[in-house]
Amino acid sequence: MTLPDKSDKWLGLPFCDRPLIDPAHPIDDGRPTLWRTDFSRCRPAAALGSGVGAALGQWSLIDYATERFSGKLLHAPRDNPAPELQLALDAPGWHALFVWLMGGDVDTEKQFPADFDSVYSQSPGPALRLSNDSHFACHFKTLSHDRMMWPGLECCFWKYADLTGQSLIIRHQGGAVYLGALQLVPLSPAEVEAVQRDRADASRRRLIVKGDMYSPRESDAMAEQLRDRDVKAWIVGCEDSADLMREGGSTKISAFAQACDRIGAACWVCDRPSLWSLHVHWPDARARWFEQHPELHARDRDGTPTHQASFAEPAVQDYMLSRARAALNTPGGIDAFGQFFNRDPGLVLFEPAAVRGFAERHGVDPLTLPDRDERLLDWRADIITGYMRRQRAVLDEARPRSSAQKRVQSVAVVLGDPAANRFFGLDVERWVREGLVDALLLYPWADYPDRWLAQGFVEADVKWFASAVKGTDVKIYPMWLAGVWRTHWTPEHVRMNEYFTKAMRDYADGADGISAWDGVGLDAAFRSDRWLRLGHRDQLAAWAQHDFPLPPKLRFTRYAGKTPDRYPVGTGG
Repeated sequence: MTLPDKSDKWLGLPFCDRPLIDPAHPIDDGRPTLWRTDFSRCRPAAALGSGVGAALGQWSLIDYATERFSGKLLHAPRDNPAPELQLALDAPGWHALFVWLMGGDVDTEKQFPADFDSVYSQSPGPALRLSNDSHFACHFKTLSHDRMMWPGLECCFWKYADLTGQSLIIRHQGGAVYLGALQLVPLSPAEVEAVQRDRADASRRRLIVKGDMYSPRESDAMAEQLRDRDVKAWIVGCEDSADLMREGGSTKISAFAQACDRIGAACWVCDRPSLWSLHVHWPDARARWFEQHPELHARDRDGTPTHQASFAEPAVQDYMLSRARAALNTPGGIDAFGQFFNRDPGLVLFEPAAVRGFAERHGVDPLTLPDRDERLLDWRADIITGYMRRQRAVLDEARPRSSAQKRVQSVAVVLGDPAANRFFGLDVERWVREGLVDALLLYPWADYPDRWLAQGFVEADVKWFASAVKGTDVKIYPMWLAGVWRTHWTPEHVRMNEYFTKAMRDYADGADGISAWDGVGLDAAFRSDRWLRLGHRDQLAAWAQHDFPLPPKLRFTRYAGKTPDRYPVGTGG
């Protein structure tokens, strides 16, 4: 179905999705925007049913209309994994691809079973690829869904592509699918040139993403989400410490590194210096080693052992360095290695080795001193800095993956507050002076008695860190958090309506780029589209000026032969 445009072809679409061209250049090359709304044209026809409840193993075709377009929507619930489909696009030339769909599966959200209107969609949506693509894009989770009082189709930007001779391949990926329309916006020659120029511009690559999942399948899916975006580096580092630091190197990390290569991102691996035990036991060699060596445990003032091993013990440092060497032995190598110091800091306390060493240096029993005695803080910082020197030496022994890189880089996720780093022995200024780190990721944290409340409600002190690295090659990346789903452990730190303005503030304060913990900003398609553009530092002001912080959406005027209630019960609050 082709709808003639009577106005700007970008009307109603996010301003940041437009190619970066000079306003004086024409954007109309005479081709209309194309709409593909009739999914009964998909093949094989045998995989298509009719109505809402198609047979097992078939897709449903549901008649619908909005105020702008109508068609036959493609639907399959999460428990009916219908087969792969293909749809001819018949759209020669370059286009911007927008996908209109509805989310679902909110009944899997157990915390609010009676208030679905206040819960985001839980379905990942369909997996899509063009016939010339080698991998599926799987990042089509919407914010809205089928149980909302005002149901409709939400618009998600996918990508810019030359669609000449291409078809769309549609795959079920384990969640409810409601695929309503494809909007194909034609790109003028000037816009195509702008897209290609932007993709080649390495200066926009300012973003660092971190995730826990890195199997080949998960890495491939994430790579498609990050492709042609502003990502400089991609970090893996999680509780699967047995694989991350596998002796001889991890084949999973090797596959992850290949996924990084496909999208031009650096491959970073980080360890967790405090991950010796959890609230539940898991079969991990590191956890077993910790259990077998109680003499190496960190201890509080009264001798109570903590869940950490003490870095005052040379054996603990040796063990951690053996893990670094294992990561560096990944087939093909890695670009950077580092530590998540934001995870349960407290690496040196009052265990015998720490007490004995302090007494030998200062002639004082540290148990007689307050927690914030400057000598005690200096002593702890000396120990951890000593470990960082040893780690730097191990990294310098390894061969970097890229010939353009002089050495494997050293990365540290530190606390975003100078006083908090001081208390926990993280002497960031000394690390910078001695060349022990190449990149600092600033986790929002405050010097405050509650560790969870100390994150998510505060900002990293970017100005302080910018001053600390001034005149060096060390880069700083403030880290963003966001508890997107209502059951998440962290309150929302940066709301999506603040992405552009928050990034502008961070850059103005001296940040080299932006980083995120656990895929912040990547969970839903609309959020992802915004967050992954934040490396475009010079465009943020214009995007903020023209921004509307919600995805385009059209309510159904007809669905499955019925007219939805435009004023349903509960809309008054």
